[in-house]
Amino acid sequence: MDLAVSPFLRPPETAEWTPVGLREPPTRWLRGRLDEVAAALPDFERGPFAMAPESEGPWHANELFDLISTRQADGWVRRPVSVVGKGYRLIGHREAIGRIAEVLADIGFDAAALDTHATLERYGARLALEVQLGSRWMVDPGDGHPLMLQLRCLNSVDASSSLRVVFNWYRLVCTNGLVVGFSQQAGRVLHRKSPVMPDLREEIANGLTLARTDRAAMRHWLERRIRRESLVPFADGPLRDAWGARDAARFLHIARTGHDAEFENRFEAGRPSEKRMTANVAVPGSPREAHTEWDAAQALSWVARDQRDPAAYLERLLEIPALVAKLSKT
Repeated sequence: MDLAVSPFLRPPETAEWTPVGLREPPTRWLRGRLDEVAAALPDFERGPFAMAPESEGPWHANELFDLISTRQADGWVRRPVSVVGKGYRLIGHREAIGRIAEVLADIGFDAAALDTHATLERYGARLALEVQLGSRWMVDPGDGHPLMLQLRCLNSVDASSSLRVVFNWYRLVCTNGLVVGFSQQAGRVLHRKSPVMPDLREEIANGLTLARTDRAAMRHWLERRIRRESLVPFADGPLRDAWGARDAARFLHIARTGHDAEFENRFEAGRPSEKRMTANVAVPGSPREAHTEWDAAQALSWVARDQRDPAAYLERLLEIPALVAKLSKT
């Protein structure tokens, strides 16, 4: 499958990342084909968490913890990245992505041609991966802004989170994308503590099955209208409780005007609907006023993007279908 034939995607590029200098950047970004990105990821090794003696003699190793370090490779130097317990199952990024690529190839994808983005935190301990599944998984919901199915993977080697694999629809709006959580059954999360590599085949197959049925859910969102008078009680109640006052106020402003906004005074008392807001950017693909569940989902998706932590961002995306349902019942 040649991604270059799609007018909505740039052709696959050689994987790139921020060059390593005397001071490493806090984040590295990679883009390319899935195989290129996988090859550019760091590899890790496990060793004793030990301290050199003050004088000659054996090193003093901790009996409870091990040290995880990067291996020497192109673009990476050997250095410690985390300390983990003896019982921790190390699943390296290359191991996880290699398994994902194998499963996708077995299903029928040309894994080497999939446009892939990766974000790595400093020293490479935490990975957020996005794999665009190509034009055959592209859907136009009827508003002129097509969606591409995307596999998302989060992984860490510092025990901060387990391996997680989910699917989302990525909305292509100019150079900006919005991610919509799809049907309420979707967003399966692989989050198991296991001494062996988790079986990703079943999770990926189930995710794709759900994605096939998800187009009906999109049509329902497009068809079901929301009541304007429901926006304020939703923002002041369920959304504020879930995402906080600032993001509830931002959602309400987007739903009313199509523009994002910030508090004029962040210390101002009151409910989200009572906050004075200063408008800023127009939200790509958003109408001037939200009329349908689809419009509300897009506004929520935009607000969710503000999360810097990929895990927190993913959690918010998976909450969107339930929040849309609460809006309709308000």
